[in-house]
Amino acid sequence: MNFTVNKILIVVCFTLVGYSVCAQNSVQLNIVKDKATIENEHFSIEFNLLDGSYSGIEKSDNIPMFKNAWYTVGHSSWKPQPINITAEQLGAVEDKIGQGKKLRVWYTPIKSYDPIRFLDVVVYDGKTFFSLGWGVKNNLKSTIRIRKAELLRNGLLFESQKYNAPKVLRGGAGAERNFIEDTWQIEAHNSAMLTYRDAIAGDKRRTIVAGGLGYSEFMRTVEFHERSKPQKDEENDVVYRNPRPFITLTVHDPQGKYIKPGELWISDDSYFVDFATANPFESLEGYGRAMALANDANPNKYDFPTLCGWMISKKRFGEGKEINHSAGLVSEMDFAVASGITKYCPVAVRLEPDYYPYKDDGNTQQGWWDDEHWAKYGSLTKPYETFGKFSKAVQGMGGKVFTYFQSSIPSKDFALAHPDWMLNDDISLIYEDYGHTRPVIRYDFTNPEFQQYTLSMWKRLRKDGVVGVKFDYPETSWAWYGGFDDKSYTTVSAYRKGFELCREGLGADAFIHERIIGGKVHESVPRTDCTAGIVDLQRVWWDASHFEPEMASKMGLRWYKQGIVYRYYPDGKSFIYHGEALKQKDRRTFLTLVGLLSGRIEMGTSFESMTKEMVQDLSRLFPVLPNGKSFRPVDMLLGKKHPEVYAYTVNEKWKQVILINNDREKELKRPNVTKTISAPLAGDQADTGSLGMDVSKKYHVFDFWNQKPMGIIKGDEVFAVNLAPGEAQVYAIREVKNHPQILGTDRHIMCGMMELEDVKWIPEAKKLQFAAQLIQGETMKITIAVPNEQSFKLDKVEGKNAKITFDQNGQYITINALAEKNTESNIEIFFKK
Repeated sequence: MNFTVNKILIVVCFTLVGYSVCAQNSVQLNIVKDKATIENEHFSIEFNLLDGSYSGIEKSDNIPMFKNAWYTVGHSSWKPQPINITAEQLGAVEDKIGQGKKLRVWYTPIKSYDPIRFLDVVVYDGKTFFSLGWGVKNNLKSTIRIRKAELLRNGLLFESQKYNAPKVLRGGAGAERNFIEDTWQIEAHNSAMLTYRDAIAGDKRRTIVAGGLGYSEFMRTVEFHERSKPQKDEENDVVYRNPRPFITLTVHDPQGKYIKPGELWISDDSYFVDFATANPFESLEGYGRAMALANDANPNKYDFPTLCGWMISKKRFGEGKEINHSAGLVSEMDFAVASGITKYCPVAVRLEPDYYPYKDDGNTQQGWWDDEHWAKYGSLTKPYETFGKFSKAVQGMGGKVFTYFQSSIPSKDFALAHPDWMLNDDISLIYEDYGHTRPVIRYDFTNPEFQQYTLSMWKRLRKDGVVGVKFDYPETSWAWYGGFDDKSYTTVSAYRKGFELCREGLGADAFIHERIIGGKVHESVPRTDCTAGIVDLQRVWWDASHFEPEMASKMGLRWYKQGIVYRYYPDGKSFIYHGEALKQKDRRTFLTLVGLLSGRIEMGTSFESMTKEMVQDLSRLFPVLPNGKSFRPVDMLLGKKHPEVYAYTVNEKWKQVILINNDREKELKRPNVTKTISAPLAGDQADTGSLGMDVSKKYHVFDFWNQKPMGIIKGDEVFAVNLAPGEAQVYAIREVKNHPQILGTDRHIMCGMMELEDVKWIPEAKKLQFAAQLIQGETMKITIAVPNEQSFKLDKVEGKNAKITFDQNGQYITINALAEKNTESNIEIFFKK
């Protein structure tokens, strides 16, 4: 059914996507006279077809979470022109996210230069969130360029509400800073969360999460902001008074999308909006999952440490040891094997051909990307003067070869040879010197010949054995001012194209790293999520081999995307810093936080220089956590600059917990004074920072790094420990059972999640059994608790493929298992009947 009226302008289009369980076919779509509504059991989106506005109603309290929003395309500040508004049902939807229904609302100008535009609202069965889709039809006789659309413009917030204790979180990317901020206002790229208490509803928590869903050609900006309406004062002058709170969701691109005359264009860029999930953790995690589905994102796991040849070669970051060449890194693989690390995991070595334009009048390896030029400038050295020879040697020792590209800083002689492969086909400034972060000549990734050249190069490197690449200075690929041979590209899609060619050429299993730093040094290029589903890894920090608290919080406060859409990491870290080995506490802290909050360990210390203790600690992190879940910063809303408590749900009865003292020794007058870090086991997580346990249960606590049981704690108590400045510790907290149970091991930091399988208690045999993944020559220590020593006296322990010893000390049993090779050992622990 269609309904048309002559009236004004603008409305937003939503496509609902969500995470909640409910019956199928719960979506209702109705168009009656001057109103169109699409809804499910959680919320409704209601369009006023007379004036083009729309609102979002949360159903549990039947209140508007935003009201009277508009939809605009282009910069809109003039008086709105008359417009026909038409709503139509597009029927059932079944896509990557789920099943539902779609409502399309058309906005057809009666007499205007504005294009015809539409908004798609897709609401899914049982979901608590929806997506916004959009498009235009060019009704003019000339080509138009779409640079901006406000899919939700000035939706009134807090109607029939009184907010209390508001907090916001921006959806950080790359090196952008992201903190919890004590305000309701924010302007953020990518996404944003607003959570607050509604004083009118008895301090009920309400949360709004909005951000980019599907990415293709545009970036996103989310605003929770104030706006005043123009009024006439006593002297008839226009003034702005009584600012009111609004939400605005924008898609935009510096260049924009060209639309030909008569063309109907449907954007692949969409928005996610959830205002029906009150719990901010759950809402953000639902967003991360939906974003991953929409972009086919499943970042490859860096299930190995990566040795950075460049960082080790720099004295201020590593050792000043010149190994950033193929022969040096092959030698490092010898040391890696000798250290024993390859019994636990592979090792990647990254060769960085980072020759800069300052040395040879602007001529470098960049653009040529062949063995000849890499050898000419010292990266490929004999006897490994080709990537094929280099990779064969590294792979023969169980290693992986990574390399490095400067994203769009072409060598001058390459630009001279291929001027038509550069932006604007212009190399007229080739004589000018430039800083490497601001090259005056750049590649045109839309040129078909350059695309084929680049793709062939990536395929060749894959054949040669390269499996990973770091894109340095990706900001140089951000073409603010266009200059594309193919005018169908936007700035965003041209930026994505460079990564897409790499993914296609190196393959789905390649490791692609986007070092997106941004900031003024890099021409204020925005740090965005627009490479979701293409890139595996983003870096969150400038060059830095030290560790500090904000590195952890940048990653930790993106937990809802970590290991789901991207992986994040804070650059390489050195065990030996400025010639002095880190204290054990500091070494284990950065390994804990980078290993568990990131899953990507990159090193600025050579295996030749590492002690046995360093290698031992490093090996506790592998294998890394699987995709799909990450450590949640449970105390992020408690007013702390950096979270101090993270929790990972292994299952409903077992959590791994990180506690951190974020104080830094050099900033303290009394650096040796410890600090109590605590978290309640149970309670509302958003309000108390609890670990999310059952208040009626009891729990064993096991300290991983110190390998000791810490006793039993009740679900209504607070878990508290004293930590030194800059110290992080990991604890396994498991519900107490009425039979013997495993507390943890010394093999892996997740205390049994990764290295033990098929753990079962067989009551009739009075036997605890499990399979342990043993490492050649390393004794695995497994700590077990029994309810009481009298009822569970140890009888014997049997283990296949391993030498087993054991000891019982009161309530605790220690099992030691040693194997002659990497193997699985089925271990059975018998108790006297």
